[in-house]
Amino acid sequence: MARVYIDAGHGGSDPGAVKYIVERDVNLVMALACRDYLNANGVITKMSRTSNSTDTSINSMAREANSWGADVVVSIHNNAGGGDGFEVYHTASGGIGKTLAQNIEAEVKKIGQNSRGLKTRRDTDGTDYYGMIRLTEAPAVICEGVFVDNATDVQIADTAEEQRAFGYAYARGILRTLGIADNGLPGASGSAATTGTFKVKVTIKDLYIRTGPGTKYATKGFIKPGVYTIVATQNGWGRLKSGAGWIYLAYAVRI
Repeated sequence: MARVYIDAGHGGSDPGAVKYIVERDVNLVMALACRDYLNANGVITKMSRTSNSTDTSINSMAREANSWGADVVVSIHNNAGGGDGFEVYHTASGGIGKTLAQNIEAEVKKIGQNSRGLKTRRDTDGTDYYGMIRLTEAPAVICEGVFVDNATDVQIADTAEEQRAFGYAYARGILRTLGIADNGLPGASGSAATTGTFKVKVTIKDLYIRTGPGTKYATKGFIKPGVYTIVATQNGWGRLKSGAGWIYLAYAVRI
């Protein structure tokens, strides 16, 4: 079975970038969602941390990923510096790391986030600058979801629901790279637009209703737990028969 090492960037005494959101906290939500999605599709995962009380170093994480035998390494971060959009770093040598970056970027665009593109960075000696890419034996990428200091950009990841959507997008890109069928999470649909009526059961209390199938669409309130009819799906979102809007189907169970 495939093995994916997931680094939830920063943690413990290191909060990462801080302004409208705290990077350390958001990274963890995204990473846990990525783990859950991969586990649901038969992928074995290992996390650099599962709480915000852990301090980790790049060297120790790289050693752990290597000794564990990871097939892919994904380091989950968020950005700062006043920019806008998603970006993903991969090794300057290309290969599977670049393919992984391309597949993840494609999935992130589907949830409504714009992309600044694929990036590489070399050190003065010509090697990859970032340790999580340079020191790991498996293909590795660093995902930068949003800019925490951009009040507009951060709106696509300022709720737990939206943060989990990023984690699921990362997981879908990983599955595509590994050639593993994407069966979603229980109740979640595929990414292609489809029509057809079916019922779902919503069990969580904080599920947003949005005007369109993505987190960049405006919210229209919350949906209460209960059974609802879906009449169309797109990118993992379902349109409510009532006309109220769209909900993310990862948080509903098809019945």
